[in-house]
Amino acid sequence: MAQSDQVVQNATFPTVRADINDNLAALYSQSSGPSAPTTAVPFQPWVDTSSSPPVWKIRNAANTGWITVGVLDPAGFESGGVTPIANGGTGQITAAAAIAALLPSQGGNANKALITTGTSLLWGNAISSTFTKYETPGTFTWTKPAGVTTVIVFCWGGGGAGGADNSQGGSGGAGAACVITALAAADLSSSETVTVGAGGIGRSTDGNGQNGANSSFGSHVIGYGGRGGDDDDDDVPLGSRAWGMGDYVSQANSGQNALDIFSGGGGGYSSTDGSSETGGPGGKAVFGGGGGGGSVGDNAGGTSVFGGNGGQGRDGGANAVSGSQPGGGGGGAEDGVAGSGGDGAVWVITL
Repeated sequence: MAQSDQVVQNATFPTVRADINDNLAALYSQSSGPSAPTTAVPFQPWVDTSSSPPVWKIRNAANTGWITVGVLDPAGFESGGVTPIANGGTGQITAAAAIAALLPSQGGNANKALITTGTSLLWGNAISSTFTKYETPGTFTWTKPAGVTTVIVFCWGGGGAGGADNSQGGSGGAGAACVITALAAADLSSSETVTVGAGGIGRSTDGNGQNGANSSFGSHVIGYGGRGGDDDDDDVPLGSRAWGMGDYVSQANSGQNALDIFSGGGGGYSSTDGSSETGGPGGKAVFGGGGGGGSVGDNAGGTSVFGGNGGQGRDGGANAVSGSQPGGGGGGAEDGVAGSGGDGAVWVITL
């Protein structure tokens, strides 16, 4: 560290030599010291060692004060003051203000993301997604998120309950259909009503099984519930389709597998004609619910790849098994309680 008065005295050689050395030492050390040099000229450098790490300063043009250039940190130089964007800085003194100064204007661009055209940056719609599952019977309100462009809806109705017929045996309930629809977000309201249909309730007395209730997403999508099982040995319900609830058909068509990948499986039959007792399993499905099994012979419910499985039918005094969610048909019962249908569901995916 060295500072000088910047003057070489008119004196004898040893004194002149000492003054020259002092001035050179001051130049070499940038007038470093814990206090400012007593003699200063415009643009004179000074390393202020009163702090650690030291601060590098330059005298201003008017020779009235010092300009901080930066902190001489061994771990990395730290610029002092504020540098305009045109000169490689941000013109700001906080991190938040600095990034805002570098980005395109954020005003009016809420919920947007920074994208590039290949040559410049701008704000555009962010690609975001949500996945909301409604799986409790009832009515709900779905609110459209900002910035989404596409809404995909999966909609299952409730599965049909199995039929019950004391000493005769009831058929299994039919599986509900699954409807999958892609909708433009611009065509939807800011909110839509979601209805989740309940599965049919299994019964312990003679009678047809209760139908499963429909599910829906606004007025755009309907998932039809499964029809309840029959209480005698003549008819069985077909699985619901994308366009409506399946009808009753003859025993020969019982346990029919889904008509297409979105339909539900048909209910399995049961028969007691006095000389023989027979029954059949529930129909299988892909997206729709599986059909419930017929009661005579404890027939298995139909399985589904993505929907709910059908419940097992039970003969004698045992209770049948309920279908699983979403949309599986309940098993038929003889002297026990028929299986209930699995509740429906509505899944909403936004992109």
